[in-house]
Amino acid sequence: MRLLQQQWEEIATCEGESLQQPPRGLQGRRESTQGLIKPTFRTIKVNCDGAWCSRTSMGGFGWVARDFVAIFKGAGGVGRILCVSSIMAEAEALRLALVACVERGFESVQVETDSHVLVDMIHGSLQSKAILDGILWDINLLKQQLCVVEFLYAPRACNKVAHLVVSYVTHVRVVHSWDGFELEWLFNILTSDVNISIPI
Repeated sequence: MRLLQQQWEEIATCEGESLQQPPRGLQGRRESTQGLIKPTFRTIKVNCDGAWCSRTSMGGFGWVARDFVAIFKGAGGVGRILCVSSIMAEAEALRLALVACVERGFESVQVETDSHVLVDMIHGSLQSKAILDGILWDINLLKQQLCVVEFLYAPRACNKVAHLVVSYVTHVRVVHSWDGFELEWLFNILTSDVNISIPI
C-alpha cells in the first residue's frame, strides 16, 4: 500500500509541477457525483481523461472501457506527448478512446470525459478552437464507424479510473494497453467505482 501511495505522489507531479486538468463546465452535471452510472444493455461505457503540464507542454491521455454490467473490457493510454493545452490533451484522450472502440469492434458506446467544454464542442454548441480542428475531424470520422456513440460530460469524481490510467502512463512515459485482465491497482479502483469492496 505504501508503494502505491508513493507512486501516486510521483505521478501527481510533472517534474516538480502539478499536472493541470482542463477547465470544468458548470452546467450539465450528472445526478451522481461519484461512481459508475451503468449504460444501457449491450452498451460499452468508455471513460477518458487527459492531463497536461504547462511548463513542459507535455501531456498524457488514457481510457477505460466497461460493459453494461461494469465488467472491465480494456484500458489504455499514452504518456509524455507534446500538447499545447489541457483541452488538447482531453481531445486526444477522446480520440484515443474512439480508436480503441473501433479496433475492439464495439458497436454501441457512451464516451465520458470530465471536460464539459470538449463535449460542447463535439455537440456543436460551442465553437471549437482552431488548434483542435484536426482532432475533432478525426473524432467525427471515428464516430461514423460506430453504430451508436454518445458523448457525455462526467464530473471528475465519476472519471477517477481514467484519471488514474492517465497518471500512470504519464509517469512511465510509454504506450500501454490492457485487455481482459486489469492490473491490481486498476482492479481496486474499478471495484470501488461500482461500490464493491474486494481489495487485492
